[in-house]
Amino acid sequence: MRSSDEIMARQKTRVRFRSADMDFIFSYLLGISSLFGAHGPLFAAASRIRNARASDWRREFGALADRAQHHTASAAGCAEEARQWALTDCYANRAVLQFTDPAAPEFTERWRRMEDAFATAMRWWRAPVTAIEVPFDDSSLPGYLLKLDDKPRPAITMIGGGDTSREDLFAFVGLAAWQHGYNAIMVDLPGQGHTPARGLTFTTGMQRLVSAVIDHLYAEIPATTHVAAYGVSGGGYFSCQAAATDPRIDAWVAATPIYDVAEVFRREFGVALRVPGPFLKWMLTLTGRVNEAAEVNLRRYAWQFGTADFVSAVKEVLQRAQPVDHSRITCPSLFLYSTGEGPELRRQLDFLEHSLTERGVSVTSRVFTAADGCEAHCQLNNLRLAQAVIFDWLGTRFPAPPMP
Repeated sequence: MRSSDEIMARQKTRVRFRSADMDFIFSYLLGISSLFGAHGPLFAAASRIRNARASDWRREFGALADRAQHHTASAAGCAEEARQWALTDCYANRAVLQFTDPAAPEFTERWRRMEDAFATAMRWWRAPVTAIEVPFDDSSLPGYLLKLDDKPRPAITMIGGGDTSREDLFAFVGLAAWQHGYNAIMVDLPGQGHTPARGLTFTTGMQRLVSAVIDHLYAEIPATTHVAAYGVSGGGYFSCQAAATDPRIDAWVAATPIYDVAEVFRREFGVALRVPGPFLKWMLTLTGRVNEAAEVNLRRYAWQFGTADFVSAVKEVLQRAQPVDHSRITCPSLFLYSTGEGPELRRQLDFLEHSLTERGVSVTSRVFTAADGCEAHCQLNNLRLAQAVIFDWLGTRFPAPPMP
């Protein structure tokens, strides 16, 4: 894979790196940091990273996490500064994890540090966030519950995708839900976060797991009045499955909605499916054209799917994933699309919008562009704008009482 090759089209505007995958993850970090202010340290770290060099990335963001951890301890008497450094520590470790082989000893240690830093930040923020385990079969799913109080309130079930952890889900919706008076539950499904280390890998039928998360939500917060399901990236497919099968979902938000994930894999993964194996890797290494960041990413995706390599994972999805019976979706829906994303995602959004509207289901679609500063996959480069659109829309359907 060349240093400019990408696994999947996720943005068109280049921010820092020629490697499309590394540049997208950098945009991902910038989008999260925009919620609490850490752009300066992120750009400083990125300035010392060579294009597509995962080893540079791990070194620089690892050093940033170490500095942030030190500053958090030094700022212990200053809550505002401590919580900002703690979140910088959390998401710098999250950055390291993106380009770390799960088989490396550093991986588990960095994961622990990310979770510890997040817990520290929540304490300094006095956020009503608790770590939870959602029972499922013989195991459990790690997550966070944001519970404002015991008043009747609507809640959001946040459903991530292939690159997310529960800490990311707090940035996607947890903070905004808190600010708008909604409760939220944010859980890593099999294959997400650190769940593959528990033997839980991606499956094509996630609706049963999403329903287990909603079960847990009602068990923890019986006064819940309405439930919205919000899915991003691969979560656009998982949330579509849930919206078609769980009548407790009163509203569906997706960025973007996916009813046929096999077709997305078939059309959007491009160069990742053209890597034939060790021989090509050997040749590319000799010519210096290997995209180190993409190679590490592909190994991590294989770990998440529980397969020997990423191509095997894709073949499994193509064989097993079934289109969602979208005729069973009856809840109001909000569909979000950014122009930096692939055309198959837009095609499926348009198809679902037409199909649902034809049956009398209320559908609202919003397209974000580079001019909006919001053309990256799942609106990651302008999360505040996406959150404004989502909570304006939710507020017209089931507004929340004032936050405590």
